[in-house]
Amino acid sequence: MITGYNTDVRHGNRIYHVQTEDKGFSNPKIETLIYVGGEILDSYRSSYEDLLANPPIQDGVIQGRMEEQHKAIIRDIKNGKYDSTPPDLSEQQVFNERSLDQAILEYLQQEGEVDTLELVLDQPMSPTFGKPFEVKLRARLTHSQNPVRGADVSIRLVSSLKKASPLLTGKTDEEGSFHGEVELPPSQPGQCAVVVSCASEFGNDEMKALVGS
Repeated sequence: MITGYNTDVRHGNRIYHVQTEDKGFSNPKIETLIYVGGEILDSYRSSYEDLLANPPIQDGVIQGRMEEQHKAIIRDIKNGKYDSTPPDLSEQQVFNERSLDQAILEYLQQEGEVDTLELVLDQPMSPTFGKPFEVKLRARLTHSQNPVRGADVSIRLVSSLKKASPLLTGKTDEEGSFHGEVELPPSQPGQCAVVVSCASEFGNDEMKALVGS
C-alpha cells in the first residue's frame, strides 16, 4: 500500500491541506480529504477495483492514479472551486455530506471493529453530458464480504452552481446488486458530478465521478 500525498495549498486568505491515500487492496479506494482549519471541507473517493479484476497490477499504476487525483483536487482549489464555501460547508457543495454517525462508522471500520456497507462498482464511472449513463454496483460488507440486499440506492447529478437533481432510485437485489441507466442532460452550469449513494442498516457509502463534456 502506498503511503499517500500531503500538500498545503494557500489560496486567497485560506490554507487548504490536501491529503490523498490508498485504502489498500481490502478496500480498493483512493481517498482525498480537504481540510481547512483542521475541519474536513470536502472529500473525494475513487475505486480501483477494476485493476484488481485484471491482475497483475503494473508497478506505479495505483500511485499514478493517486497523484492524478491529488493534483486534480489542488487544481480545483486554485481555480476557485471552494472560494464561496463557508467554513461550515454550503449545502450546494454536495461533494461531502456525511453525518456524524457515518463518520463514526467509517472510523470504526478503519479500526476493524465493525462490518459496514461498502459500494463496489463493476466498471469505472465515466459519465458524459448528453449520453446514457449505466451504473452497475454491488453493496457488500467490508470484512465478511456478504452481500447487502434491500439497500437504498440513489443516483444524483450535483453541480457547484445549482441544486442537486435526482436521477434514479432503487434497491439492491438478493445478491446485493443494482443495475440502472439514466440519461444525462446535454449540459449543466458549473462543475458537475454524478453521485451514487447506497444506504442500509449497516451504514452507507457513495461514489462520485465528474461529468465530462
